[in-house]
Order: sequence, then C-alpha cells, then structure tokens
Amino acid sequence: MSHRLIIVLSIILLLVLLLLTPLSKGNGGISPTPTTPLPSTPVPTVTTTPSPTTITPTLPEPTTNTPEPITPPAPSVPQFYTVLPGETLWEIAGKLGINMEDLVVANHLTDANLIYAGQELYIGTVPIIVPEPTILEGKQIIVILSTQRVYTFEDGILLKEFIVSTGTSNHPTVTGEYEIYEKHEFDDMSGGVKGIDYYYLADVPWTMYFHKGYGFHGTYWHSNFGHPMSHGCINMYTPDAEWLFKWAPIDTPITIIP
Repeated sequence: MSHRLIIVLSIILLLVLLLLTPLSKGNGGISPTPTTPLPSTPVPTVTTTPSPTTITPTLPEPTTNTPEPITPPAPSVPQFYTVLPGETLWEIAGKLGINMEDLVVANHLTDANLIYAGQELYIGTVPIIVPEPTILEGKQIIVILSTQRVYTFEDGILLKEFIVSTGTSNHPTVTGEYEIYEKHEFDDMSGGVKGIDYYYLADVPWTMYFHKGYGFHGTYWHSNFGHPMSHGCINMYTPDAEWLFKWAPIDTPITIIP
C-alpha cells in the first residue's frame, strides 16, 4: 500500500472516531458525571396579618357643674288673733302692725265693723323652726306658742314633737322658765267668771302643772289642735298627753317661748 493511501485512511479513521465520540465538556475533554439534583425544600410562605389599629377618640374633659344647694323654705303654720271685747279691726291692725285691708281680705270680711269678741282672725303664717335645747344632760320640754308646738328633748336629742293648743289672746299662756311641780292622772278643772267665760271640766286626763293653774293635759272637748283654744293651759291630744305624763317626772324643766 502506498504511503499516500495510508495517510488518507488514517485521516478517514480519525474523522470516524471524532464523529463517534461525544464532544467533551470542560477542560481535559472529560465529561462530568451527571448528578441527581436534590429535591428543593419549599420555603413556607408566612402570611402576616396586620394588627387592627384601634383609634380611641380623645374626648373633652367633662365639665362638672355642681348646682348650688337649694334650701327649701321652712314649713309654716297659720297664726290667729282672738278679738277682745270692744276691739275694732282698725285697733287690731295697729296693734299687730298689719294693714287693715289685708285683714279684711284674708278673713273674707264683708264689713270691717262686723267683728265680735272671741272671733279668731287669720293674721298670717309663722315658719316652723325646731328650737335648740338649752339643757344637754337630762330631760327638757320646750313650748313654742307662735307655732303651737311642744318639743321634748333628752340629753340634747329631740325625741318627740306635738301639735297643741295654748291660751287665746284673752287668756294667754305664760312664757319663761318653769318646772313640773304636780301630776294627776285625772283632775277636775274650773275657772273664769260665771256668766262670762266660766268653765268646769271633770276628770281632765294626764294633767301636769308647771305654774299655778297652768299645765299640760289631755283634751276631750275639742280637737282643734294647732290653734289657740285654752284658758292658758297647754291642751294636748290625749294619747300625746299620756306619753308626756309618763316620760316627764316631777321637776322636769320647761321653757315656754312666745
């Protein structure tokens, strides 16, 4: 075989080898061993829920308007005047410092000259004010003539209040400081002048005298308490007089205020 033919065959063989061998990758013509890729670990998805934003409104500071305390008016009671024999309405108005026309209107008088002895005229109202005791140890009775009230105190504390009837303007109840000096469960009473204002009352219950013939006692001949009705004594509703009789011993101090 000629030298030229050998060269041609060698070239053909080389080309065949080149065609049958895969192309190398990388340096050195060595194909890398294929590797199995690792499974990818999924990255968890974190969902962030935004916190709700609470908006608190700013309220204005409350304004405290403390109302001024209202003092209720003191309760009051009607006050009356008993007409004396021979008195005129004009004289009564002057004595009491009251306008005569006001007396006419308040008493529904059709004629200012038609008044009579013993008649009770309404002359206004007097506020009811509980008195302060003047004795802080022991018992005390206070009488207020203008409001027709009796108050009992023990060690400076008010126990009871009574509505009573004291003396009329013809026979006023005495005022001042006294003490109970005599007590009777029943007593006969009389007084006045026969033919004018004489009276006789048998078995007057729960009587307590504090000055001469003046005293506290029960009353069975009228129930007009709150109005002057007596000849100077302090007329009481009979159960009230019984309570006072049993509560107040001899020598209990009494204060009587106009």
